[in-house]
Amino acid sequence: MKPIELETHAGISRSAFLPADWKGLLAFAAVMMLLPAVFRNDYFYLFFNIMALNAIVVLGLNLLIGSTGQVSLGHAAFYGLGAYISAICSTTYHLPLFVSLCVALALVALTSFLLALPTLRLEGHYLVMATLGFNIIVSIVLVQWDGVTGGPSGFPGIPKLRFGPWTIATDAQFYYFIWTSFLVLFALTLNLTGSRIGRALAAIHEKELTARTLAIPTYAYKVATFVLSAVYAGFAGFCYAHYVTFISPKTFDIFYSIQVVTMVAVGGMGSLWGGLAGTALLSSLPELLHRLEDFQVLLYGLILMAVLVGCRNGLIAALAGLLRPAWIKIRARMEGEKSGRAAAGAQRNPAAEPPPLPPATRRGPGAAAEQPLLKLEGVSLSFGGLQALCEVDLEVMPGEIAALIGPNGAGKTTVLNVISGLAGARSREISLDGEDIAGLPPHRIAERGVGRTFQAVQVYHGLSVLDNLLLGYHKLGGSGFVAASLRTLSERNEEERLREQALDLLESFGLRGTAHLPVDHLTLIEQKVLEMARAVASSPRVLLLDEPAGGLNPRETEFLMVHIAALRNQGLGIVLVEHDMNVVMRLADRIFVLQHGRLIASGPPAEIQKDPRVIAAYLGTAPAPRPRGEGGGPAC
Repeated sequence: MKPIELETHAGISRSAFLPADWKGLLAFAAVMMLLPAVFRNDYFYLFFNIMALNAIVVLGLNLLIGSTGQVSLGHAAFYGLGAYISAICSTTYHLPLFVSLCVALALVALTSFLLALPTLRLEGHYLVMATLGFNIIVSIVLVQWDGVTGGPSGFPGIPKLRFGPWTIATDAQFYYFIWTSFLVLFALTLNLTGSRIGRALAAIHEKELTARTLAIPTYAYKVATFVLSAVYAGFAGFCYAHYVTFISPKTFDIFYSIQVVTMVAVGGMGSLWGGLAGTALLSSLPELLHRLEDFQVLLYGLILMAVLVGCRNGLIAALAGLLRPAWIKIRARMEGEKSGRAAAGAQRNPAAEPPPLPPATRRGPGAAAEQPLLKLEGVSLSFGGLQALCEVDLEVMPGEIAALIGPNGAGKTTVLNVISGLAGARSREISLDGEDIAGLPPHRIAERGVGRTFQAVQVYHGLSVLDNLLLGYHKLGGSGFVAASLRTLSERNEEERLREQALDLLESFGLRGTAHLPVDHLTLIEQKVLEMARAVASSPRVLLLDEPAGGLNPRETEFLMVHIAALRNQGLGIVLVEHDMNVVMRLADRIFVLQHGRLIASGPPAEIQKDPRVIAAYLGTAPAPRPRGEGGGPAC
């Protein structure tokens, strides 16, 4: 069976059995395995062994920071827990090394899970503070619990690593073991970041709120990533303890946590290769500045400051920026500039020749007996003393466009947020095809068939056009962290299937030629079409469109209307929020009018157009609706 060929965001095919950066990984592995032939001394082995241990901790931390945007100042504690738990199991209780490793990793995973559960529900820098406090607590326990940990004097007599009859007794033997371990973990992490899970983690980092509406369980993924990064640190601690055979609390204090975070920042958050570069630089600086002992701290600080100020996105990003022009010229020569432009432009500018608006497929005579696809009844929402929505009722039938209009601040987007779960509201009923969805988290509502776009286009600038669209297919995949890391056969087949579907969908929206371009290369209309295509990718039953024509010229608006009408004719229920009355009157089957969070009118476009309440509302002369009991108006 021939290996499946997939395409990366750069448009370069790669084997499905290897990581995306497998050529760079193999080259790096060859260099590290050949280095001992050049440097033949024990100090070389010691230096690179410590670097590899740091690199494993940084790898896990970079996965956490770069993928989910969560910063931890507690990875020194997990490093220490892995070391001490394994040392206690193997030395005090004489357990086999493999059992000691399993116990250490299991306890590190459990501890990190319990720490992540409350802190990752909070916004801001709560995780930083929580992990900082956790690191301090662990340091105190290691020092004070001297009957178990040895206290400040340390824990001696830890056995060397052993695999059956083979003992890793020398620095040279440990060098090959630890760098092989790092390369394996690095390959697994590359696989993870290049998978369905990796795209979801990147989405969480850039725009978490949008990721929730794409059926991505952001909280569960952040917890899983935090636990995985802690396990990496715990494994490094296990290796360290059985390498040096003596450990003390000072090695695992808060300053080591700061050091590994700095390595991630210097190399580039989100770049696995950058993390490796940052580890190599910061591990080498003290050695390179050793002869300048009097100025070592000053020079160290100046170099760090220069890197962090001059290369804000890290060393790898800065280097890539310098090499990008040359790389573009090389690719232009290899592929042929003319053919490249023709291929990229063949399906660009989709609004250049908008097709005619398709006629609406109206429901037949028996449609009156249909159940509403989406139903809102008595929806009310307030923010402190501000009443955003008051007793709003809304129904959308299959194959119907329900337009939601009203002056600015009327509560239109708030209604969409309530439907998609981004805002909790008090209601008598919020149901999708008869199923109650009130109170469900956004990713659960998206899973049940609600897709949406946003007033300000929400595309992911760190991803290609194809990867942006693949986020819409997230709920259709089933591969988890383990399958993605191992690139199992089922995961590869699933990825190939989703990519084929995504390319077909791009073609139907006129964007096939942009698939492997960075999303920043798209025009505004192309970005809006891409966002709509991403919402459609999840096979929704209801589509929420928030001002899709905003910022577009008449030709582009016409093109967008063609797609919206076509989606309506496919049976989708559409809730359209739009200020362009030409769009509303031509597309809407029913119109619901909001003013100050209250529904003041609803009906067909022809009736709404003549309704004096609607005219007065838009002219700013409508009286405020009276509370219920004073003429029948809604009361909240």
